[in-house]
Amino acid sequence: MELLVCMSIAGSIPVVICLLLYIIQRGNYNYILGRRLLLTGVFFYLVPVQLVKYLLPKDALPETMLIGKKADSYLSGSLAFWSEKQGDYIWIPQWINIFARIWLAGIIIFAIYEIIKYWRGAHSIRNYIFEKIEDPEDNLTYYLIPDEICGPCTIGFFRQKIVFPESFPLHPDFIMVYKHEHTHLKNHDNLVKLLCLFVLCLHWMNPVAYLLLFLYIDTAEIVSDSAAVDGCTKEKRQDYASLLVLEAATSDIRPAVWKNNLSGHKNNKEGKDFKTLKRRINYMMKEKRKGVLQRGIMVAVSALTVVASAGTVMAYAPVASSDESFEEFISDDSTYDFGFDNMDDSLMIESIDFSESDTVYVDSTGDQIVDQRSSDTYALCTHSMIPATFYTHTKNSSGGCTVKVYKCQRCEKCGYSANAQYDHTTTYAKCPH
Repeated sequence: MELLVCMSIAGSIPVVICLLLYIIQRGNYNYILGRRLLLTGVFFYLVPVQLVKYLLPKDALPETMLIGKKADSYLSGSLAFWSEKQGDYIWIPQWINIFARIWLAGIIIFAIYEIIKYWRGAHSIRNYIFEKIEDPEDNLTYYLIPDEICGPCTIGFFRQKIVFPESFPLHPDFIMVYKHEHTHLKNHDNLVKLLCLFVLCLHWMNPVAYLLLFLYIDTAEIVSDSAAVDGCTKEKRQDYASLLVLEAATSDIRPAVWKNNLSGHKNNKEGKDFKTLKRRINYMMKEKRKGVLQRGIMVAVSALTVVASAGTVMAYAPVASSDESFEEFISDDSTYDFGFDNMDDSLMIESIDFSESDTVYVDSTGDQIVDQRSSDTYALCTHSMIPATFYTHTKNSSGGCTVKVYKCQRCEKCGYSANAQYDHTTTYAKCPH
């Protein structure tokens, strides 16, 4: 669960930055930068980059990058977003648990419904296609369907097609609309929206994940509009804006997630649809500045966002685990050695805190590490094994206890344990722990 939380936080950072930039800049907001931030959020939501830390050698990062003990703890993973301790439970009312399950089921059903409905709509549009048009001179490729089926659109996730009503290529602003749809195709917007639905299913508890989908739907349209009117005169931009308003009332058989504002809008133009359309028109009518400063800001914000999201790699600390053969070995109680080997060993055993677990590691520096059993194995980790001592504590019916000591090797990055060798057993008549 901790890995999922780190992924959720990493993905939320770019989305929140995108929202803050939009609120602060308003009319001057750069939607191209916003789209890049949202794509960065999708990546960190779905890709567990936190596991990359276990592919790096122990000393891969120089010590000069660390600032004090807190930074060292953060890098080692001992300073995490929260600590999971064995035996700690948080009481949650039953109704909250039931509500959470219903909410998760609703999100999954919504995602499946949207995907199935889109697939059926796209399949229906493909059935209406009667001609493929290729114009090498203007580098145009699109498909024709009968009028009144739907407006201009792109269909498909991987094998994408641009579809137009048969009479639409005669429209004087056809080239601008083609650029709009071709930008959707080039940016793979249908596929990205599908990934946004997967983000909702995976991070259903995170409200920012819902914001990601709604922001990307509007951003994709405005970016496509900007590409459509790029290099056009003010009069041509006005013609394209009039076409948007005209096409807004055209029916669309596609579900809401995959609709664009060229079609499929409500009859009530005073609602959210009208505000979205107005925002698109206002943005496309403005001349965009493409100076060095604007590009520098885009690069700086993008780099800062990636660094902030990737920072969760250092915060992720998995539960310490041992492989199955090691667990079977330490449970072997065929050998007993009653008494103390020496006074130092006796004092060491008495100082061990078995309150959280009956199994504790002690590393070469004397630090005690509670062993929390987990079925997870970290096959991706390039282990950095160090010597350690493993203690198991068992209470006896007489009021005493038995502590068995093993020498082993333990990965200081992920907690993997191996090569356990039995050392000795110490028995107390009265348990001092």
